[in-house]
Amino acid sequence: MKPVLIFAVLAALAVGSQAKDALSACDSCKSMVQNFIDASKDKMKMSQLKISLSMMCAGTSHQSDCSKTVDKLDFIAYKLAPYLKDTTAVCSKLQMCGESQFSPLARLAMLYLKKSESIVANDNIMRQQVCDECQASSGQLGQLFGQDFTAYAVKNAIQRFVCRSAGKAHKACNIFVSSIIPDLMTEMKEIFTEKEMMCSNMGLCAANTKRVARPTPKQPLNDLWKTMGTVKTSNGEELMSCFECTLGADTLLEEFIDKRQATADDIQAEACDHVVPGAWGPGCQDFVHMYMSTVLFLTYNQFDGRGICTMIHTCEKKENALMTLAKPERAELGCANCQVVEKFMAENQEALHAHAVDGIFSNVCQKLPTALGTMCEQSVIRLSEKFFAQSAKLAASGAMCSQLC
Repeated sequence: MKPVLIFAVLAALAVGSQAKDALSACDSCKSMVQNFIDASKDKMKMSQLKISLSMMCAGTSHQSDCSKTVDKLDFIAYKLAPYLKDTTAVCSKLQMCGESQFSPLARLAMLYLKKSESIVANDNIMRQQVCDECQASSGQLGQLFGQDFTAYAVKNAIQRFVCRSAGKAHKACNIFVSSIIPDLMTEMKEIFTEKEMMCSNMGLCAANTKRVARPTPKQPLNDLWKTMGTVKTSNGEELMSCFECTLGADTLLEEFIDKRQATADDIQAEACDHVVPGAWGPGCQDFVHMYMSTVLFLTYNQFDGRGICTMIHTCEKKENALMTLAKPERAELGCANCQVVEKFMAENQEALHAHAVDGIFSNVCQKLPTALGTMCEQSVIRLSEKFFAQSAKLAASGAMCSQLC
């Protein structure tokens, strides 16, 4: 939370700025940084800036930590001041000056601070500027998600970092990702292209658009899974949802652990060659090469299939009778019932969509500040619907089981 707040501080507007002409994002950022420097030397401006920033703390799950950090803003400003003298360099680092594919996203983050200031200053002109800038950035993000290269890059990254380590399931994983990602990217394009609705959902424009209603689950999730039936094993009966989920999760975890070095090498190449600045490259290479494989091993071992499946309610209890079965029997039963799982996924897309939205809304969106929570909810509804619709088509085709068994 604190690094996020410090980033916000760097982008903060000094309260009282009353510019009537809309500045470019770069000029606005440089003005904000300079105003922050000025506020650090003026107790009155610092007090006003604290009021503006404290509004961002309200309603978050980290409100206490956020408020404590805001209280220490003058000390933070004192420590940061030497690094903020070159406002152009600071704003370039924040993706505000100079164009990059992430610039619109960075500008949206900046606008929340600008909105807070407009409320404190009761400046309607500034509020309209915030709305206009939000819509411009949203449109740019829509164009980014609409590019074929974006879908290709996301698909390629998942296939490289996940599917390639999935062992026997790698072909099915590749098919799934190739089928789902383009549709999700298209939906993301539509979400951000609808600029008025997106900015209204983000709380950066007046709420004058009708929002999509959140679907309500019609039955408890564990009851839904039970409709899949049971599996008869040499150790007795087991819920099919639990058996298939546990088998799949354990198999994937085992493959991920076995192939962790290859994954670590991919992370090293991506992070050290394309993310870390050049001067830090050799150190990054040494560090990642030495520790990443161990980090992945320890991370994977924090999970087990039964625990994962109990968490998503496909299993009713944590006991794991499946592990006492011989691997050949597990594999044989898994393939024998694979088509039942595909049929279930194909026939229950709406129910699964409703439960997915309900779970993400409760565990993620509700924990965000109100404006971000609304954007989260509305985006999740649309993306989840698209995800399960495409998953149902794929399941109905039988393409997944044909690659797994």
